[in-house]
Amino acid sequence: MTTIDQSAQEGVRTFEQPDGYLTHYRVWGAEAAPDLVVMLHGGMSHSGWQAPLGTRLAELGAGVAFLAVDLRGSGLNAVRGHIPAGDLAVEDVARLLDSIRAARPGTRIHLAGWCFGAQVATVVAARLAERTVLASLLMVCPGFFFNERYNDVLDRSIDAALDVVEVLDLGVEPSRPFIKIPLRPGDFTDDADWLAAIDADRLKLGHVTVGTVDSWEEIAVASEKDYARIGRLPVRAVFGRRDKLVDNARVRAFLEAHPDLEVHELDTGHAVQFEEPDALTRLIAAFVTGAAAGPTP
Repeated sequence: MTTIDQSAQEGVRTFEQPDGYLTHYRVWGAEAAPDLVVMLHGGMSHSGWQAPLGTRLAELGAGVAFLAVDLRGSGLNAVRGHIPAGDLAVEDVARLLDSIRAARPGTRIHLAGWCFGAQVATVVAARLAERTVLASLLMVCPGFFFNERYNDVLDRSIDAALDVVEVLDLGVEPSRPFIKIPLRPGDFTDDADWLAAIDADRLKLGHVTVGTVDSWEEIAVASEKDYARIGRLPVRAVFGRRDKLVDNARVRAFLEAHPDLEVHELDTGHAVQFEEPDALTRLIAAFVTGAAAGPTP
């Protein structure tokens, strides 16, 4: 039976942020692996959605390890659906990477992001550009620009929720999620088993706070500017040819400004890791191998 990893036990670790917040993350593969891929998820999902990729990368052997992070307010992390500030979510990742670097000296760290996670990863990579912490930046269905349908639905959903609060004069706590995320399982994949798995996933976000919406916008705007500030870091991107959310043509044109870019396309929807995990694993393993001559922490 196809399921999404919701475990709070096996393979899950935590990192304590300066404010006491615990960032949860999942790990696959050997501790001594020379290359480590650190993956950030999209807005609605969590680290468990990356389990098919992590499992297959670990099966390749001891050469590549995989770590998937729950962003602040998502997955197994506390106060689900709430990000107080975009900069806080970005700094969470940067501090975790510093911790990983200290714990795994000599390991090449490849920061990756799926969907909105690619935007978060871009901002983090720009902040770390001068410190040679990262060996490459990997993107899967990067969500820099979404199609008109999703943008319109998202705007309508946010406006409707805010209108209700204003009209009814409701006193909503800042950490209370009440804005519905207008995504359906069918936006990610057409595979029947994965549609059922997404529907049954109790850790996915259904509603978010105003702070989260503002934080997402803050990170999105920053990522477009910061992409030019990642230095000579190799960028590798994979697109789903049948993606219903991302404006592939516009994103590809945007990414082409970088001097060291490699792009691939698979015949999938938005959730490439669900539909073609083996093909995605092979591509990422090849990306990591190709970046091996890059900066070493």
